[in-house]
Amino acid sequence: MDNATQASAPTGSRPPAAPPDLTGHTLGDFRVLRRLGQGGMGQVYVAEQISLKRKVALKILRADLAADPTALERFKREAEAVARATHANIVQVYAFGSVAGLWYMALEYVEGKNLKEFVAKKGPPDAFLALGLMRQVAAALSRAAELGIIHRDIKPENILLTRKGEVKVADFGLSRCLEGDQPALSLTQSGVTMGTPLYMSPEQVEGKPLDPRTDIYSFGVTCYHLLTGQPPFRGQTAFEVSLKHVQEEPAPLQSVRPDLPAELCALVHRMMAKKPDDRYQTARELLKEIARVREALMASATQVVSRPAVTAPAPAAPTPPAGTPAPARRRGLPWAAAASLLLAGGLGFAGGWLRHHARAPSGPPPAEVRALDDMFAPQKREQFLKEAVEQYMNPGNDPNKVRLGMGHCMELGLLYLEQWRLDEAGQLFARLEQHPNDAYKLLGRLGQGIVLALQDRPEESNALFLKLQADGRQRLRLFLAGNPQLHQWVARALQHNHDNATAEHPFPRELEPLRRPPAGQVPTPPRRGGGMERPGMGKRS
Repeated sequence: MDNATQASAPTGSRPPAAPPDLTGHTLGDFRVLRRLGQGGMGQVYVAEQISLKRKVALKILRADLAADPTALERFKREAEAVARATHANIVQVYAFGSVAGLWYMALEYVEGKNLKEFVAKKGPPDAFLALGLMRQVAAALSRAAELGIIHRDIKPENILLTRKGEVKVADFGLSRCLEGDQPALSLTQSGVTMGTPLYMSPEQVEGKPLDPRTDIYSFGVTCYHLLTGQPPFRGQTAFEVSLKHVQEEPAPLQSVRPDLPAELCALVHRMMAKKPDDRYQTARELLKEIARVREALMASATQVVSRPAVTAPAPAAPTPPAGTPAPARRRGLPWAAAASLLLAGGLGFAGGWLRHHARAPSGPPPAEVRALDDMFAPQKREQFLKEAVEQYMNPGNDPNKVRLGMGHCMELGLLYLEQWRLDEAGQLFARLEQHPNDAYKLLGRLGQGIVLALQDRPEESNALFLKLQADGRQRLRLFLAGNPQLHQWVARALQHNHDNATAEHPFPRELEPLRRPPAGQVPTPPRRGGGMERPGMGKRS
């Protein structure tokens, strides 16, 4: 199901009968394609912005609200708030205006599901995926708070997930600006508490003054729902649910999800503290805590996954051919230590990626969780790797950070190669080529050699591999021995160069040993991500 922003109805209100469907009409620069749904403030359509040929979510304000100065002002303030809060994790506003008496707002169109639909269909996610989603929402709230904007209606329905696993916070219709030259407008109707009872903060329920910490509370309740599959408080009426936010404590998260790390459970419960002073005071502070918990979880998981291999002896370095000069001493990790670390720990990615396989023995994960992993594994894997690459791009001289960083970089590079995303692979490897750490630099050069081969540039690829051999044959062989997946890709690339050789540009004899794949495997031709051979692959004419 496709989603866009939706407006929430005030507590206790009931929208009038649905207005006529505008599908097929043209409103100024927007051709209405279909209706997505209806909320408390109006209808939401998918439309095409004619001038830029792009899809947008077109929010149309109800006619009766357009005639109400307070409601119209609230609608305008939403557009202004979103326009100011430019951020990758906030639904962007493209245009605002009126045509033939209809007030509209054109917003970024998000294909995917909202968080409520995601959890209802696939079940609660594991800790790593949850923390990744939480980080993105917290980043959006941090940006809004920097501009003095309170959302006031954070809930799963207002957190949209794209098909790439990106988060977009939507619906700033109840937002309030605390800064600026003009005094803040009170857009809340007298006697009506705006928001959604299932996720409202205690101070919001009681009608007290609000600050950004109210969004942190609502986000905490949303995280509880994400991790358990349901909100912490339920009741027969909105009043009953609201009262529980003020008077009752939620069931301990770890009692509902004993597989979750205690640090994550403590983080969520602190967000849900009744008193604002007991919560995280800013979204930026929350962001730092999320990062700390994720890093601790990654380190713990890496130890669990790699522990059986740590005591294994490091592979013996292959004996170099006679006459091969000894490699010069270089900065950073000794090459034997670097290779053995990579081999013993596995790719650094394994620690985070396999975290849910290292849980305390409590039986297999629920079918819903397995289905979630099956459906979102590619997006989850890539998003995790991108974040991890950035986190460990500057490891300093810490051997553990070097091992983790190298593993993440290698895994992301191989993912791009497997999916035939050669431009992205080339950008990553070119970045690594410029890295001050020699291990990162070697990985970057090997990756560039592979990419050049797959781009049918055999002379450039062969020249790069020859240069790598000249710089240190033993170092290169040891590095590849410790990383058989990378070695396999090098063999594939050189086989491709061999097939593309001509009488004018023959395949260099010196590269024959590298063309042989590890452990006697037969090098297979490089393939596209879908398993189809690349068109035109083969010997050049």
